[in-house]
Amino acid sequence: MVAQGGAAVKTRGMLELGQNAGTDCWRGGFSDLQCVVMPRKRKNAVKRYHDRVAGVYDHSYDDAYWRWHDELTWDHLKGFLPNDLTLPVIDIGCGTGKWGLKLLKSGYQVTFQDISHKMLDQARLAVKKMSGESKAMFVQGDVADLSDLPEAHFAVVTAFGEPICCSSAPAKALREIRRILRPGGVVVATFDNKLAAFDYYLSQGNLDELVRFARDGRTHWLTKEVDEQFPIKTVSPEDLRRLLEGADLRLVDMIGKFVLPVRQHRALLEDSVARRKLAKVEKSLWRSEAGLGRAAHLQIAAKPAP
Repeated sequence: MVAQGGAAVKTRGMLELGQNAGTDCWRGGFSDLQCVVMPRKRKNAVKRYHDRVAGVYDHSYDDAYWRWHDELTWDHLKGFLPNDLTLPVIDIGCGTGKWGLKLLKSGYQVTFQDISHKMLDQARLAVKKMSGESKAMFVQGDVADLSDLPEAHFAVVTAFGEPICCSSAPAKALREIRRILRPGGVVVATFDNKLAAFDYYLSQGNLDELVRFARDGRTHWLTKEVDEQFPIKTVSPEDLRRLLEGADLRLVDMIGKFVLPVRQHRALLEDSVARRKLAKVEKSLWRSEAGLGRAAHLQIAAKPAP
């Protein structure tokens, strides 16, 4: 893939922009276009699924609940963004570009990273619509292998939508994120909460699977297509603290998303006054240690350990 309108696409392990592997382009430091040839590999399940749904993905997350979700997620993230807009940031598992676009609109130079080239295509189109090509780069690959990204480079790493949990090796993915973070940088990321998944296994009535899940926290994406049922590693708050420590990352903040079961009562969110009240109550609860157990997802901020 050659640069288009000032943006470039880099593929880790697989180049499928079109049907053939070929020249893969990386624009280091938003200048000096460099090209390498990357080999083709067989698609994995997480890539296969996200390639298939990329064109309709945003429609699945376009209602009052998800707008409320995004407002609160952004409110939390904003507290960790640097004032210096020249510092580079990266959105890991960027999907169609939701969070990277917000960072781009805020003035940062943004690298969009995802395992799915079709998701990156959607993100690239969105960047082009806002004429943001001069400040955007696109990188395809697994978060567990960021070896072509520079060490100690990014001031902010975002990883929303649980890409670390869905990666081929979550612990390695966190170590890779630690490697690309500059001193004083921050990663803000979400993880699937193991404690919130037990209800599903109880509802299935398979106690052997419940016991197995309690032991290892491993599940899979619930889609009808068997070859798209990619593995997911869920974590408890305690597991997550250990994972971060093992990656030489210091936990700065952890919140639950969300303590209130608002998703089951999304009709309330159609009213602006109710949205504000629910947000206020949620923010008063989401750092509660007990409240973390109620949340489907855990959102953390962490920095390189000294």
